[in-house]
Amino acid sequence: MKEKTIFFNPIRMISPKLDFEATRIEELHNAPVSEYFTLEEGLVVMVSKLIHMASLLKESFILDCPDEMKSCQLLAEAIHKQENWLTTNLVCSAASSSELCKVFMLFPGRLGRVATYLESILNCCRIKCRDHLVYTDRTYSEIEELFALAREMLINFRDAIIVPNQFILKQVITLAGSLEQACLDRQVSHIERLLNGSVIPRASAPYLDILDSTESIGRHVKEMAERLETLAIALPAARR
Repeated sequence: MKEKTIFFNPIRMISPKLDFEATRIEELHNAPVSEYFTLEEGLVVMVSKLIHMASLLKESFILDCPDEMKSCQLLAEAIHKQENWLTTNLVCSAASSSELCKVFMLFPGRLGRVATYLESILNCCRIKCRDHLVYTDRTYSEIEELFALAREMLINFRDAIIVPNQFILKQVITLAGSLEQACLDRQVSHIERLLNGSVIPRASAPYLDILDSTESIGRHVKEMAERLETLAIALPAARR
């Protein structure tokens, strides 16, 4: 049986963009995961599916949509499958990889962790649906704002993978920081409402879990963006 391999082209990785990538993002997102993607294509596929998951989870929490929940689970499984293919094959050749590869080889595992946090949010949506938990309009508004911010952050991070541009990366880092802070602020505010009796204790645990997972997502993306920013700064201007 022929051994699976990941094709890593460092010149392509730091090129201004993948050939026709602007028009291929949706195509890559809809394509089944494959061991024949280049590293960059594999990362774009993973982030695209994470973006889709974030959109579906917002609807799942607000509207209790079982079809969206099922789609989220399938997306998570596809992300982890792509993660395993990329990580396994890259680790095998890490000893002789360039600094560029050493940075990017960490990303599949990181993105897999983001998918795991989104799965945790999915589980909270299932609990909300199963237990018929009721939240205030304020809580729904907070969740909607957080998912919109997370989605914008992920979209920008996908752009940064395609075009490792310092401006885009700084935007990702700023959005990730804003997401983390927003989660912390909402945790404090929710606990205060819980203590003064304005929210139902039974509904607090899933909501706080969502905030914790979302904060972790922001932290992981921020750390990846910071690594990529360091790499982008180090690249000669002619190669950026």
